[in-house]
Amino acid sequence: MRSDRALVMLSGGLDSATCLYWAKEKYSEVIAITFNYFGRLVQEKRASVQLVKAAGVNKLIEIDLPFVKEAGDSSYYSGRFKENHHSNAQESSYVPARNMIFYSIGAHYAEYLGAKWIIGGHNLHDAKFFKDASKRFIDKINILFKEGCLLCNDQAYQILLPLSRMNRKQIIRLAIKLKAPIELTWSCHREGTVHCGSCYACRQRLEAFDDLGLKDPVFFFVK
Repeated sequence: MRSDRALVMLSGGLDSATCLYWAKEKYSEVIAITFNYFGRLVQEKRASVQLVKAAGVNKLIEIDLPFVKEAGDSSYYSGRFKENHHSNAQESSYVPARNMIFYSIGAHYAEYLGAKWIIGGHNLHDAKFFKDASKRFIDKINILFKEGCLLCNDQAYQILLPLSRMNRKQIIRLAIKLKAPIELTWSCHREGTVHCGSCYACRQRLEAFDDLGLKDPVFFFVK
């Protein structure tokens, strides 16, 4: 299995875009994979395609997963969110077993593509809320990959989390250093032609850029 080929999990957001450009610098060949789950925003899909083109990555694998839903889109949970006024936007975006599903599919492709590394964009903030985004959780998945890969000769593909110890300001600094096209990313949780600026994802971005004394280019760039 080649150690210079990486598969990047690409959502279209700032974190995954940073990982894409990080992988470009580190590995000689980079492939991207993205997941079209239920209700995925059109702008997220568009951002993923644009980022791959901008990075000069030749292959983007698109996987349709219509059965994978955020809690806010699930009939099982939707009543709970309407009744519980304390439920927040992060909770409604929770997907049961999300990373087990996504990384298992990523591992399937990694093995056939001969990719040694699967690059995920989880950051310090993600791990505080979503338990399956923590390095501890991902380390356990890596153990299972090693035990379950029949044809890997003890050299199984591994998930790497280059942003796991970084906060949003540090990620922005890294994205700028790597010359990632931040203006092409999409983080907003609402459909539209531009970022809304008021959802929790937009507010977190704006706050991080403001703390750095910078303007977030997505709010000044028309795609």
